[in-house]
Amino acid sequence: MKKKPHILIFNPDQWRSDVMGHMGNPAAVTPYLDQLVETDGVSFRNAFCQNTVCTPSRCSFMSGWYPHVRGHRTMYHMMQPEEPVLLKTLKEEGYFVWWGGKNDLVPAEIGFEKYCDIKYQPARTPRRETNLHAHDVWRGTSEADNYFSFYAGKLEKGEEEETYYDGDWANVLGAIDMIRHAPSDKPLCIYLPLLYPHPPYGVEEPYFSMIDRDMLPPRIPAPQDWSTKPSLMKGIYEQQHLQGWTEERWNELRATYYGMCARVDKQFAMVNELDELYDLINDPGETVNRINDPGMADVLAELKERLLTFYQETCDAVPHYTNKRG
Repeated sequence: MKKKPHILIFNPDQWRSDVMGHMGNPAAVTPYLDQLVETDGVSFRNAFCQNTVCTPSRCSFMSGWYPHVRGHRTMYHMMQPEEPVLLKTLKEEGYFVWWGGKNDLVPAEIGFEKYCDIKYQPARTPRRETNLHAHDVWRGTSEADNYFSFYAGKLEKGEEEETYYDGDWANVLGAIDMIRHAPSDKPLCIYLPLLYPHPPYGVEEPYFSMIDRDMLPPRIPAPQDWSTKPSLMKGIYEQQHLQGWTEERWNELRATYYGMCARVDKQFAMVNELDELYDLINDPGETVNRINDPGMADVLAELKERLLTFYQETCDAVPHYTNKRG
């Protein structure tokens, strides 16, 4: 029987299609996705979402149905037990399915047993402050012009944290651990439905400062004539109270979002990489893989040469005396 391939379903939330380097955006920092497209992947420039709302869209791409087929039109109409879900199909076909991240797909009241072998819960719970939806002090008062912008800005790590740690990081690290300890008797499916780059717009260093604000493409302005637009759009525009924002403030918000995308790009690399190189002095937690860092090229070459020499010197099959060729 042909061996089934392992599967990684890496599912960010609300990533604009134009915020990727290979799509021609000079401000986007997405080297790993760009490399994947260049060497081993396909990127669809004209792919369209089935629905603008989270749950209907997830129901659609996990079932192959349009959202209207069985009434999956809102955040509260999820996939029912008798309906087809890719994760359930994979589990039934012998895959070990690991699910780490948000739901918004199946009803919480029926549980996850049919859909995965592990619904991951990290042993270390992220600080409450990292949940920007629940801990929304960044919004200010409801009268302020930041309240409906969803702009949180630069995020700080906890006093006892070596690196910033939130729900997405917890799930990414959990997925990496699962990959390293995958079952030997079953193919593995990793499902990572992340929260980023969904607003609120906030990200930690180095991603916050990674984006060159001067390279951002011009912002699409609000229309002068709203008569050709849906009234809902006009209502949102008026109620957000962002009309007084300067372009500098808009650029900070946009750059923060780009930084969130850069972070997700890095997280994708972490779960998709095979080779690893870490600076254990400055990064004992092994959070930043520097295998592709040009600054580490000499170190990497030295380690490869050292490994080859060590193998030759210790392998019993290598004779002590060399023979002539010819």
